[in-house]
Amino acid sequence: METGKAIYKLLKDSVAVGAICGDRIYPELAQQDAVTPFIVYTVTDTTPSGTKNATSKLDTARVELYCIADDYETGMSLGIEVRSALDRQSGTINGVEVQSIDFDTSDIQFEPDQRFYILEQTYDVRIQRTGTAVSVAQFPGNTFTVEEADGDPSGAVNKLVVSNGTLTIAGNTATIDTGGGADVQYHDRYSTEAESERSGATATLEIYYTARPDGDGYAESEVSDVGETDTINRTLYYSDKFQADPDTAGDWTQYTTQPADNATFATAKAALLAGLNETDATAETRGTLPLSLKMVRTTTAAVTDLLLDTYPGASAAYSVRKLDKDYTGYCMKVRRASDDAEADIGFDSNGDLDTAAIAAHCTTSAGYVSVWYDMSGNSNNATQSTTTQQPQIYNGTAVITENGKPAIKPTSASQLFNSSLAASLAGVTFFSVVRVVSGTGSAAFLNGSTSSTYIGAAQDGQTSTIIDQNSGNVSYRIDEATATPANQNALHDALATGNHLFSIYTDKATGFTNYIGYNNVAVWMYQLQEFVAYRSDEFTGGDLSGIETNISTYFSTP
Repeated sequence: METGKAIYKLLKDSVAVGAICGDRIYPELAQQDAVTPFIVYTVTDTTPSGTKNATSKLDTARVELYCIADDYETGMSLGIEVRSALDRQSGTINGVEVQSIDFDTSDIQFEPDQRFYILEQTYDVRIQRTGTAVSVAQFPGNTFTVEEADGDPSGAVNKLVVSNGTLTIAGNTATIDTGGGADVQYHDRYSTEAESERSGATATLEIYYTARPDGDGYAESEVSDVGETDTINRTLYYSDKFQADPDTAGDWTQYTTQPADNATFATAKAALLAGLNETDATAETRGTLPLSLKMVRTTTAAVTDLLLDTYPGASAAYSVRKLDKDYTGYCMKVRRASDDAEADIGFDSNGDLDTAAIAAHCTTSAGYVSVWYDMSGNSNNATQSTTTQQPQIYNGTAVITENGKPAIKPTSASQLFNSSLAASLAGVTFFSVVRVVSGTGSAAFLNGSTSSTYIGAAQDGQTSTIIDQNSGNVSYRIDEATATPANQNALHDALATGNHLFSIYTDKATGFTNYIGYNNVAVWMYQLQEFVAYRSDEFTGGDLSGIETNISTYFSTP
């Protein structure tokens, strides 16, 4: 009865246990309608430690405890907190003089009829009774007996005699001199070593556990997640070595199943310790001694939204930077002039065109773009299979740039991309970063299926006022300001030096196949760094300012 009082008090006072099962803690038998999860415990055996000349004052009780839950994770979590509440406890608990509570065994089973999990734990509880002092316990090579202060059976105890040494008790202070050979406990025998490994690791270890047949050690230090804006990763590892070095990567294997991103410390801890009873995909039981476990906490910076994340809905999008954080494709396909070998080129870790990959592919040969991949998700890739009509990205020494950013540059007239931007250009807005590099030659921004359909005609010295033809009502903006070029020469002069943000809106209502550039041997395409098309009017009531600011900021346009 005394043992049960102490067990109930410890479980009842545990905040962690209460957070999982509330006050559903039952001695002997749970009530019929008990709601899971709950705890049932029973004292199955009480054995006195007798002496030749006095009654026993130390009873050892066997406690069986059951954690009942509907799911495995809850059952394991409850078992972990129960063990934390009971194991290694001592002192006066609910009026009971508890010398020690020692965790012994643990086992979990599934009850198919009731459809719940039962985690069974057993504990040995030593209860000190009043009266004559007696032999307390025996360990290998050491016999412990208690001597009384004055020989009175009800008197105070002042000495614990060890077979090869003496522990003297004075008030609340105890001093032991064993003379060597005294045994120590299994649980937490190596806790100091475990903490040394945890705190000395290069990575942030929240938990380190190690065990071998003669003892184990556990250390933890939870890192607060409060206020963390990055993604939290808690990664679980096991090793088949005792006191495995946390920094020796080759000694560790990740659990096959890992906690989800932003999993709490408690959830990840339960999964780590549950691994002691599980078999990994390699068929290696992680609970086989010797072993070590560790839980590493890292954070991953939240991925910043890019242009198309903030302003979705583009019908086509090409650029020398990544435009969608979730885009996993390539930026462009580059042909090496020396042998016409092609390579898909992606983005570097910063989301910029991988210029190093272009240089590695082209080496000392010129490089030309045969495909500029669409990042809008609509597969409107800009393509050019005719080698003489492909614009250049690499000059044999370095990637071509404008204002510090890679640029796709025409080297002669007639170079262009084929791109089915829309079945109809009715209400389409184009945002681009361009430069006119045609010299005294004619250039065009966009061309339809015939030479009489175009947008953005520009030519040095050309006074023709026909800047767009058969393209509906067209509005222009240059560097975030409304532009009304008087003629082709004016448009040329506005775009011929440095890179510029060039925005166009057309309300053309008839459909045509589009060319980025001009489908004519005498006309140049614009130099391009970015080209994004929205099948909507962004000039009035759209996201004009936000889109232009995003583009201008990245490319540092005027």
